[in-house]
Amino acid sequence: MFIGHYGPAFAAPAARRIPLWHLFIAVQLVDYGWAILSILGIEKMRIEPGFTAMSPYDLYHMPWTHSLAASLVWAGAAAALYALVLRRGWPRGLVIGAAVLSHWFLDLLVHTPDLALWPGGPKVGLGWWDSWPLGLGSELIVLAAGFALYMTVSTAKSALGRVTPFILLGVLALLEASHLFVSMPDQTVTQGAVSILIVFTVLTALAAWCDATRRYKSA
Repeated sequence: MFIGHYGPAFAAPAARRIPLWHLFIAVQLVDYGWAILSILGIEKMRIEPGFTAMSPYDLYHMPWTHSLAASLVWAGAAAALYALVLRRGWPRGLVIGAAVLSHWFLDLLVHTPDLALWPGGPKVGLGWWDSWPLGLGSELIVLAAGFALYMTVSTAKSALGRVTPFILLGVLALLEASHLFVSMPDQTVTQGAVSILIVFTVLTALAAWCDATRRYKSA
C-alpha cells in the first residue's frame, strides 16, 4: 500500500492531537527502514514492471522491517521514543506505536505473500495489488476516511489553512497516479529506494506545512 498508509496518519489526531507530520513519519517508518536496508543490501527486492497490476516491486526478502514480529518491535520502539525520550507521554506514544503498526496490516491486504510473520517464518499477503478494484479501492477508501476525520478535528488558522489539506491530498493523488500510470524507467534497487526516501520526506514536509496553517479543535 502507498497513499493508503496516510489514512491512519490523518485519522490519528482524533485520538491525541498529535502533529500530522509526526504521524506521516510514523506510518511510513518501516518503509524508511526498508529503503535504507535495501540500499545496504540487507533486505532484498527486484524491480519487475508488471510484477503485479499495481506495483513493480518484488519484495522477496524484508524480514527486519516487514515481518509482523519486526513491525511490533519497530512500533514498540517508536512508542517508547515518543513517550519517554521526546517526553510526549504514553497516551500519545501508544498512538504513534499504533500508527507504525498499521503499516503491516494495511500491507497485508495488498501485498503478495511476502510479509513474514517473523524472520524466517511463513509469509502472508492477500495480493489485492493484482486487482485494480481491490488494490486502488482499498487505498482510496482508507485515505478518504482518515482525511475526513482529520478535517472534522482540525480547523484553519487562516484562509491558507482551508486549502493546505487539499493541496496535501492532491499531491498524494498525483503521486499515486504517477506510480500507477507512468512507465517506470530502468531503475536500480538503490535508485528506487532513494526515490522512495525523497518522496516520503517531501510528503512529511508538506504535512508540517499543513500543521502550521491549522489547529486542532478542543477535545
